[in-house]
Amino acid sequence: MSDVSKTGRAALMVLFVAFLAAFSSTESFAAGQIFSVRNVAVDESAGDAQEARRVAIRVAQAEAWRRLVRRMVTSDPSLVSEPDTETLETFVQSLEFDEEKITTGRYRADITVRFRADAVLGWLELAGVPHTNAPSPVLLVLPVLTTPEAVLLWEEGNPWFAAWQRSRGLAQTVELVAPVGDLDDLLAITTEGATGGDWTAMQSILSRYQADGVLVAEIDGRGTTELSWYEGPEAQIVPSGSARTLPALEQEADPMADQVQDEVEIDTTVLDDVAEVVDDAGDLVEEAGDAVVKSVDLEVAGLVDYDAQVTQVRVAVDNFWTLATMAPEGPEAVMVAEITIRNLAEWVDIRDRLARSAALNETTPLVVSVDHVRILLRYVGTLSQLRASLRQAGLGLTAQGDNWIILPL
Repeated sequence: MSDVSKTGRAALMVLFVAFLAAFSSTESFAAGQIFSVRNVAVDESAGDAQEARRVAIRVAQAEAWRRLVRRMVTSDPSLVSEPDTETLETFVQSLEFDEEKITTGRYRADITVRFRADAVLGWLELAGVPHTNAPSPVLLVLPVLTTPEAVLLWEEGNPWFAAWQRSRGLAQTVELVAPVGDLDDLLAITTEGATGGDWTAMQSILSRYQADGVLVAEIDGRGTTELSWYEGPEAQIVPSGSARTLPALEQEADPMADQVQDEVEIDTTVLDDVAEVVDDAGDLVEEAGDAVVKSVDLEVAGLVDYDAQVTQVRVAVDNFWTLATMAPEGPEAVMVAEITIRNLAEWVDIRDRLARSAALNETTPLVVSVDHVRILLRYVGTLSQLRASLRQAGLGLTAQGDNWIILPL
């Protein structure tokens, strides 16, 4: 037997022993992973600023835990008991502080809490409730407003963007993050890039916010929304509900007309001592006592209740995610995906996670090397359902060029 064949057999034996060791490894792949809950708003008071800060951190950690449980438990989240303060602190990997405001005896901030995945999953296992192996995705919202004159995203005077800013810190099943809207955001993606689905630009801004995907939330002056969910080059369209308008304006608005003529009679008993009427800009409108005819554009920022629309979008996204994570039906499809691994133990863990995906009928390794696996997936349902199902198992599916990549979350 040649030295070459002996060397080859020895290498195969080492690989086999390592493979067996991977099966018996008790180390969870979740070790070292983190689950993040972003922008928990706190405002606490105490005897001094330091004590107020300590109280705020405890409040933020407890609220972040409740949000995380809602994002992971697929039954009733109230069935999961909340850890006591000391135990919960051991679950926390790190904290990040933003918008800190410290005054005498008062502390305000937006706090991002990062939990150790192994601690979270262990607690959910002890609770005995059905749950996912990773939280529902975090989406960065790009709020685009279409008016007769322009399409707005980062521009000043975008009430849709302002409504999302006001909703920061709110969370439901799927966490929706509002962007800051500073120069870095403007340089990362343009309005045209958002509406055109520029995935390269989206990846740039995603890295800044550490989000899993982008939700392009387009709205027009009548409150009609179009929601496009991106976790790759192709958008998933999220069904949205009907428009919400301000009650005070609903009676005045004619939905069949872009423009209406509105006659306003000026009460001269109120303006006895006023010689003329001026508008907000200070320009002369008309003499007191005369009828003023104004052109009222219905497609203006004041017509739509943007805060209500934000709430409606959140509900629509949650419903879409819930439906997508249900066991899918339909014809079988095939995909080849790439997986980068550091050792065989990681491959075994990923293979076990793939087996838990409800959308997958079959997984067949095509190539297995020390740092890379190419796998054939046979799945049922749409691509969005496959992504959602893999996420439930703690795996992400993303497109890089012409290749599909699977990676642990």
